[in-house]
Amino acid sequence: MLLEVRVIVERAETHRQSLEGLIDAVPDDHWARRAPGESWSAHDHLAHVATIDALTCETLSDILTGAAVAWLAGTTVPAELSARRAAALQEAHDATPQTFRDRMRQNRAELVRLLSRLDVASLESSICVAGVLDAWGEPVRFGLRRYLAGLPDHDTEHEFAIRRAITAAPDLSTVALTRRRLGERN
Repeated sequence: MLLEVRVIVERAETHRQSLEGLIDAVPDDHWARRAPGESWSAHDHLAHVATIDALTCETLSDILTGAAVAWLAGTTVPAELSARRAAALQEAHDATPQTFRDRMRQNRAELVRLLSRLDVASLESSICVAGVLDAWGEPVRFGLRRYLAGLPDHDTEHEFAIRRAITAAPDLSTVALTRRRLGERN
């Protein structure tokens, strides 16, 4: 494995361990919580982290077969990328944190396997994300080095989002609705 890739992998592993420590600490009934203004619950953030490495693996596979420009999840169509992400979240709807942990570990192992195959020339490749355009309407090209450098921080961003969600005070209208529903059952 290239030294610069190894450094990224080791940093990513440190951040992943921190996230897994949080998974162990979150009570089961807190996963449905959302931070104020967030559309994703803590569970949704974890589902995303558990599935995103698989999309990155597809992209790295394209690069390893010689593509100078690879598209995240192999699609140039924003709706397809959104549909893939939504399908992954929907598929994970009833998954448990332990299931996510297992998927995270499996996907990360595959990602590391692919990263170990990169050579210096492949690091000059670019990744595009469907729908991410520059001021002229052209796809933004993220250099693979830059993209990989952000890998460790991705877990941390979602870890913080989970922390915000689980520590957020419940919305008072939700509490009132829950009390009303519970009262109707009794």
